[in-house]
Amino acid sequence: MRLFLGSYATVDFYEEIRRDMEPFFDARWVDPKNLHLTWFFLGDLPSPTPVIDRLQPLRMVPRLPLSIQGFDTFGEAHPKLFYLKTASRAVEPLHERIATLLGEEPEHPFRAHVTLARIKRVHSLGFRHLHKAWMSEPLGTVEAPIYLIESRPTPNGPLYLPIEEF
Repeated sequence: MRLFLGSYATVDFYEEIRRDMEPFFDARWVDPKNLHLTWFFLGDLPSPTPVIDRLQPLRMVPRLPLSIQGFDTFGEAHPKLFYLKTASRAVEPLHERIATLLGEEPEHPFRAHVTLARIKRVHSLGFRHLHKAWMSEPLGTVEAPIYLIESRPTPNGPLYLPIEEF
């Protein structure tokens, strides 16, 4: 089973963002129902049970939805991933707590993001200087629950199946 820990996201201006970015790059856009923030990628595991057992204390950690605002890319000169950001101070400590429960070293720095598109080809880096009305607004939210999610590949893109909620 290919597993990750994630929180689902809602992006309020998804179609506007996509339309405004299309002149700048060719990309495979994430289906809106699959938008999420990945807290921790676990990879291929034979069973989810050990992860579920280790993360039980996570149920007691209070948290609120996170606001999404602003965009960025991974890859400066040759962007490969286009994403939305959250700047909440609650993100880093929660990521560290999850890593500790899993017995893993936390990734530093953890860049909390919601992937919108995997960039295939860049036509212009001009999107970095784009100014649109939606850019000054909160762009959506990342839900508070964290899920253990199975990712199943399909010909039409991944199918995300929540296994457990924390």
